[in-house]
Amino acid sequence: MLFLVFFELSAYAQKDLSYDGYYVSVPDSNSMSMFKYYLRFYQDGSVIGVTTAGKPANLVPWFKKENKTPYKGRYTLSDSTIKFSMTSEQGDVTYEGKLTADNKLMLTVKSLINKYEGKEEYAFMKMEAINESKVKSQK
Repeated sequence: MLFLVFFELSAYAQKDLSYDGYYVSVPDSNSMSMFKYYLRFYQDGSVIGVTTAGKPANLVPWFKKENKTPYKGRYTLSDSTIKFSMTSEQGDVTYEGKLTADNKLMLTVKSLINKYEGKEEYAFMKMEAINESKVKSQK
């Protein structure tokens, strides 16, 4: 009986974001778009995002918060609830949702640029080049 109680509590334990990669939009079955949306979170509370039709491997060299291209913002994570807003030269986009136990983001998105509103799912993908550069810098 104690095992079941522990198991149920651990299933709802706070999950933290992953910082060694990015979250990529999961297209729904109705989507015809070639574009994907990428989000990258940092432990200091900052987040960057970009929309591209390019391949994920092409992101590694430039998908950094120091770069001027991505949308930029700040996030808050409390339990499994995440909120953030990102700004670019075009305007602002707000996000609010949940971080799931399997490390996915289920977000409600509102664009103040084109008035888009929708629900989006993001899956985590590890960026191997990030890990390789950390290993090289520690040597």
